[in-house]
Amino acid sequence: ISILVQDGLLEKRQGKGTIVKSQQLTGNGRLKGFAEEVTEKGLTPKSKLLRAEFKHDLYHEKSMLNVPEDEEVLVIERIRFADQIPIAIERTCWPSHIGKLFINEDLDSAKFYEILESNDIILKRAKEKISAINATLFEADLLGIRGAEAMLETERLSFGLDDRPIEFSTIKFHTHK
Repeated sequence: ISILVQDGLLEKRQGKGTIVKSQQLTGNGRLKGFAEEVTEKGLTPKSKLLRAEFKHDLYHEKSMLNVPEDEEVLVIERIRFADQIPIAIERTCWPSHIGKLFINEDLDSAKFYEILESNDIILKRAKEKISAINATLFEADLLGIRGAEAMLETERLSFGLDDRPIEFSTIKFHTHK
């Protein structure tokens, strides 16, 4: 918890305990993505695409994104690396009209927020939830760790200038020692 407080993700409040700080816009008015965060720490970001497909049956994700039941959602899953070390499993979901912007991109190197901005889609704000979880055997295998090892999971729901949801993501982090 102390490390998360130092990193600005949590805040200790007298009489209220420790709470998750809301995601703040950076100085240039943009929410930060994984690659930007890793680069700021002096590390080299990299991604490996696991899958990218339009799905009809992602009911929770459709609900979060306010997508009609008859529409598809693009789901992109990637392993995220910092200096060649796998540290996170990222799963992002996008309404189909936004997903179409990504599907023909090189998703191993794509920076989602830059692609959005180049298409005049600006993120205004995000809600984030951080939880402690344990790695499943599948997740552990992808990250090169043991099953049930402690991880942090962040869920982010990002909104555009019109306050409509644009992105629903889940990132499961493990820091190698």
